[in-house]
Amino acid sequence: MGFIVKHRVGVVNAQQYNITPYNTVYMYVVKNPPVTGWSEYNPNVFQGGIWWYGVYQQFLAAVNITTGKFIPLLAENWSMIELPNGTLEVLIHLRHSGWDNGIPVTCWDVYATNMLLGLVSAMVGNVTVFNNYTCAFMIPKGYYAPLTVPGASEANAFIALEWGQGIAIDWQDSYVWEPIIKMAQANYSWIWLYMFGNSTEKGEAAKVLSTLIHDYLTYKPTSRFGYSNGPYYLCDITPEYFLLCKNPYYYDVNKFVPQYIVMWQYSSMSQVYAALASGKISIWSTWSGALTPSILSMVSKNPYIKMLVFPAFGGDALYFNFLNPWLRITQVRQAIYYAVNWTELAEAAYGTGFTFPSPMPQDGLMPYYTEWQENISKYWAAQGSPLINYTYDPAKAAQLLESVGFTKKGGVWYTPNGTQFTLTIYIGSGAPAPQLTLANAVANALTSFGIPTTVIVYPAAEGLTVVKQGKYDLLWSYYSDIYRPGIPFYFPEAFYFIGYPFNYSHWNGIVTLPNGTTFSVPECGVKITTNCIYRVAWAINHDPWYIQVDWNGGVVFLNTQYINWPINDTWIWIGTLQHTTPAWTYLFQLISFKPPTTTTTTTVATSPVVTTVSTTTTVTSTTTVVTSTTVVSGTTTTYTTTTTVPVTSTVTVTATTTVPPTTVTVTKPVISTTLVIGIVVIVAIIAAVAALIALRRR
Repeated sequence: MGFIVKHRVGVVNAQQYNITPYNTVYMYVVKNPPVTGWSEYNPNVFQGGIWWYGVYQQFLAAVNITTGKFIPLLAENWSMIELPNGTLEVLIHLRHSGWDNGIPVTCWDVYATNMLLGLVSAMVGNVTVFNNYTCAFMIPKGYYAPLTVPGASEANAFIALEWGQGIAIDWQDSYVWEPIIKMAQANYSWIWLYMFGNSTEKGEAAKVLSTLIHDYLTYKPTSRFGYSNGPYYLCDITPEYFLLCKNPYYYDVNKFVPQYIVMWQYSSMSQVYAALASGKISIWSTWSGALTPSILSMVSKNPYIKMLVFPAFGGDALYFNFLNPWLRITQVRQAIYYAVNWTELAEAAYGTGFTFPSPMPQDGLMPYYTEWQENISKYWAAQGSPLINYTYDPAKAAQLLESVGFTKKGGVWYTPNGTQFTLTIYIGSGAPAPQLTLANAVANALTSFGIPTTVIVYPAAEGLTVVKQGKYDLLWSYYSDIYRPGIPFYFPEAFYFIGYPFNYSHWNGIVTLPNGTTFSVPECGVKITTNCIYRVAWAINHDPWYIQVDWNGGVVFLNTQYINWPINDTWIWIGTLQHTTPAWTYLFQLISFKPPTTTTTTTVATSPVVTTVSTTTTVTSTTTVVTSTTVVSGTTTTYTTTTTVPVTSTVTVTATTTVPPTTVTVTKPVISTTLVIGIVVIVAIIAAVAALIALRRR
């Protein structure tokens, strides 16, 4: 069963949307209140516009995070060269693709997008346009990885082609973004200083650009089209859903299987869970921490739902506060690592199979990059300081504490100055239930070991204040990974988690290596040299400033009733949670819709018989047509929605026939009357600059 929507603009371009379970995937967006029509919709992503890279907007290229390899998208190819003045030139050649309004995607769009991204601190450098399909990013020295560094090509491709360059601004379609583009051009020198100037210049530029930044973030273009250069565009809005149709001007659109994508508008996640359980949604990608027993019970009752669980990236972490003098001692931090059975507690909190043991050795590198892990381990073994596997070993923990003057009396540990050694764990009130459970379990385990530990839940909105005050001993947060081929500068443990404004550890980040030399973790964190990666890995392992509690589990629920999914393509499922662009792009090329099922019944008659056949037929008929007319920007748009209303009538026909001996084969179609709902993705509705930057890093 499907539904039909007729759409007319004026008297031409009449289009009928034949939406069925056999050509449509379904997703959702949480909107409360819902957007009821075009007049309420603002395509600006900062004001609730659709932001779905890989489907709605498209990058020049995107990285497969499990391999580090780049996939060309709007850019057909690219090359890099370091110029004599120290600038990196990234020369790109665009494919011949188009916006949803038929205007070609050109290098002028790259130029405009890059310029406006400077207003949200994501500008790559200057863009030189040679012609419509050939242009170059000119990246200043110090803002790219030198080409002699291993992995530099991938890192620089990420900076130029993906991190900032999901092309979202149609330069030629002047009526869409013209006012903002003109103001940005007039202030280009200030935008440059805002991105690449010194601290004084950046501060002055911020003052000059404040009005323009506000206007950019709040601007409401008046056109309905000219925002999508991906394979799908927004073609209709109703109070129930957004409808995405195929963009006929996208260079590779014929490879995309779904004809339509319906984005249901729900007011809460509770409605989403119910829709998934009832079959209205066929895929939900989430972290294991978002699951509760009630959600699992509800969804598992649907026989068509298949659940995939896989290890993703990073996990829960406990950050040591170096303001506590005892936690400055390396052996004390190592002892706490050994004192708790982290894996056992994590599995109890999340459920067996929904989380994974922290990768060993605990050095901040994910096991997907086996070659890097092997090389790092071999290197430090050769230096006489092999990496440590922090397996549960309370005896080892006790030995480490005693080695630095701690004593245990009456089952409780005392510091060298004779005071009782106690700890506090701070965790935000917004943490998922499994994390809160796990934090309390860790506190109980440490208390049982002899270190009385209490959990303090602070209001989530006060997180920055809590960090600045630094009253905690251990702070619950997360860790990521120190290096991903193709994705530089995504290492929060060495950036804002030990820097401004989120110095979780209140630590200067200086580490002494086995040979006596020192280095700065934050400074190394912004570099991708092999030397820095090796050093940081050793520091996380031997001189830890945080504990890798577990390894995140990613969970995908798939409705298999109408869609065949690429179950074994794990990189896609990981990508739907982490670095989404190539994952969604390729997922919609790899799925297939199941055909209507038929059953065959064979009847054999052995002699002539007289058969009386009575047939009862149920006829569904009658349609109710509801037409509404809306005037938008001087154009009359008529929506005719055809809704089928079932009217049941029973007709009995009796006939007498003589049937000779024969074999009769009857093929009967079996078509479910349940409207299946295909694919789900949480489409980020961006309301702040911080969200833009954070999501582009994912």
